[in-house]
Amino acid sequence: MSPAIHRASAAFRDAFAHAQAGELNFPTSLDASRRVLKAVENPDIGLATLAKIVISEPLLSAKVIRLANSVAMNPTSQVIRDVRLAVVRVGMDPIKALAMVLIMNQLRQSQRHGSTRNLSNRLWERSVNVAALAYVIAKKMTALNPDEAMFAGIVHDLGRFYLLAQAVDYPELLENQAALAEAINDLGERATRRVLGELKLPGSVVDAVLASREYGKTMPPASLSDVLFVARALSPRPDPFDALDARAIPAADAATAFELDQSTVAEVIAASGDEIYSIVVALES
Repeated sequence: MSPAIHRASAAFRDAFAHAQAGELNFPTSLDASRRVLKAVENPDIGLATLAKIVISEPLLSAKVIRLANSVAMNPTSQVIRDVRLAVVRVGMDPIKALAMVLIMNQLRQSQRHGSTRNLSNRLWERSVNVAALAYVIAKKMTALNPDEAMFAGIVHDLGRFYLLAQAVDYPELLENQAALAEAINDLGERATRRVLGELKLPGSVVDAVLASREYGKTMPPASLSDVLFVARALSPRPDPFDALDARAIPAADAATAFELDQSTVAEVIAASGDEIYSIVVALES
């Protein structure tokens, strides 16, 4: 690593380490989505009020209708075109996930540098696939809430998304993707804790995300963190940062080390291909 890249890496790490609570900088374009997320987090909000909020945000409306018509949410294939009916069909937790999707999508689209844009797109594809797998695994193999599992899958890498958005201020670091990946991986857990806390996400989701690097060795998965671990291990989209960081253990290799019974889960995933694909399409589009 050249001295210039080393200095940029150190400055990037220091800037995050010394940022005080409440000082995380989000692009202003995220304000509308954050307002939606805050409204959905209100436990007293009703579906009628939620529908009005969704209708006021065209991108969110489109995603809610798309998800309401997915195979996973609409197995009878009765087409829904009205936002109010879509809100009732989808429910509160998935709409919260879709609001978070908009936040992450705006972070992704804010990338101005070619290398960070590529990494962000790949990380986005992985997050969407992990979310879809987590939903199906929770639904088909556990008594856990599949909507919460999907939400956890969406946000499980939000910390690294945030760090990548901040890295644009360190051009020397952007020129060395291995050094960038190492820095982001080193800061990833702290960033995830800070960002999810800043967004005031449920403690159960935050705890599950932070614990999802390890596996409880039970089958079927016994906790939300185990569901996330399995979804990460079996995602068809590899982790772009781990691929660049020579120190990282790929999720699939970690699954083997933790003695994950992948064949059992693989059968469930194979039988749920249409559901998984429909969720991926609804989230990505």
